[in-house]
Amino acid sequence: MVIGAVLLWNHYTPKSPPLPGPKAYQAQAPAKARETPIPARAVDRYVRSTTAPNGSPWPGRAAYVKGYPIDNDEGHSKVTVDNSRNTADVFVKLVSLDAETAYPVRQFFIPANSRFAMNKVTAGQYDIRYRDLESGGLSRSEAFDVKEARTSGGVQYSEITMTLYKVQDGNFETYRLDDSEF
Repeated sequence: MVIGAVLLWNHYTPKSPPLPGPKAYQAQAPAKARETPIPARAVDRYVRSTTAPNGSPWPGRAAYVKGYPIDNDEGHSKVTVDNSRNTADVFVKLVSLDAETAYPVRQFFIPANSRFAMNKVTAGQYDIRYRDLESGGLSRSEAFDVKEARTSGGVQYSEITMTLYKVQDGNFETYRLDDSEF
């Protein structure tokens, strides 16, 4: 078993975004029937919606948001997003970077002071994108790899924990996002 820990900090202290990334982003997985996305609105001040972007209610605890697919679920790996050190709820996307275009494969809600574990994550390259539901700020992590390998004793797989921090000088870069990248 490969165990990793990654620390993130959110929009309060992110560094400037890198030059445009190597991957274009689309809000939905390709070649699958999805709900029509809700168009972005221009607003001066962020106001938290009473529902998730797809119209589903926010879960009462850390959980997947109903109505969004749970893809890349044929692996052995586990990715945990830890929001236990923050006072704001977050809406999080696990984004696959393996195709020509990056797209979300899992979308979930984590209340303040909580964490959420995704099981059976397929090996591949990902990033985490999230919205702070208190401020509306959008951030994304650096890319990370989820690895699996067959061995004589079974399967060696990743167990990664990514901690969201509202502190400066963390050990994992985060970048501001535009609404079009979320």
